[in-house]
Amino acid sequence: MKKWFPQSVMALCAVSGMLMFTQCKKDKKDSPKDPSFKEFLIGKKWQLTAYTANPGIDDGEGQVVTDIYAVLPACVKDDFTEYFADGTAAEDEGPAKCSPASPQRHTFNWDLKADGTLEGRGDDDDFTGTYRAEKISNTSYRITGTGHFNDDPTPRTVVLTFKAV
Repeated sequence: MKKWFPQSVMALCAVSGMLMFTQCKKDKKDSPKDPSFKEFLIGKKWQLTAYTANPGIDDGEGQVVTDIYAVLPACVKDDFTEYFADGTAAEDEGPAKCSPASPQRHTFNWDLKADGTLEGRGDDDDFTGTYRAEKISNTSYRITGTGHFNDDPTPRTVVLTFKAV
């Protein structure tokens, strides 16, 4: 055999391989469409599992608390939120109510913007600022808020993590 054959075959294989990998596209019909984040939120009960503030908050006794979740009472930790497709949501007190006189559920309007901004976190929210939401897994998401608490003008970042229950 002549010497040009191996070189020609190698060149032909290289070109064929490049064409094959550059022309091979995954058909969008082959992979299921991931639900949008808005659809991800709807139809589940979401419960708070973590809540931090940076910088921390003075507890009134000289201690600065950054892990807010750790100091929340059990009657708050069992609360959950449900988002509905019509742009409404409900916050439920859960089995343990902090105040027997409080309503079991209250509703509010919500919207998730294309940039991840979550509007309408509830009427009793004492944090003023911008919230951004992001999916963490198939059963959890995180909200990062930048702003301040109504009784303290110190700029803070709060991070709330929720899981589907």
